[in-house]
Amino acid sequence: MLIATVAVAAATEGAAELSRDLLASPTATAVLERRCGGPIRAEVDRQAHKEPSPEQRKRLGVGQGERVAYRSVVLSCAGVAFSIAENWYVPSRLTPDMNAALEQGDTPFGAVIRPLHPHRKALEQVLVGIAPYVLRHRALVLDGEGRTLAEVVENYTAAVLR
Repeated sequence: MLIATVAVAAATEGAAELSRDLLASPTATAVLERRCGGPIRAEVDRQAHKEPSPEQRKRLGVGQGERVAYRSVVLSCAGVAFSIAENWYVPSRLTPDMNAALEQGDTPFGAVIRPLHPHRKALEQVLVGIAPYVLRHRALVLDGEGRTLAEVVENYTAAVLR
């Protein structure tokens, strides 16, 4: 029983440290790249689609008529899933090359938008503690001028803590 308690405490502390890293970093991709020691790959579910809620449209600062794209991804390092994420983003605020990379490639959102000098505004952080997730973050991603580019929901696996 003591070993299990120590393991849970270590995982909780690891998740809290990950949360602090995410809050201090401009993008989740940057945090995952540091933890991986290399590039992160986005395995994109191109069939997935979710309309943004009215509340999300308000946070994104878009009207009913403006397009919001959806991207569901598994972010992995050397084939190991670190994060399962959802991303609602505003294509009109990105360059055509960025939109093409997101629609056709496997590069994470944070890496694609790096030239826009992004930063995160946290909306929610939850230490989940229910396998396979240890942490959930919900955040807005803004560019260097403060324009909202996206809303993300990220679920982190225990693998990112190793």
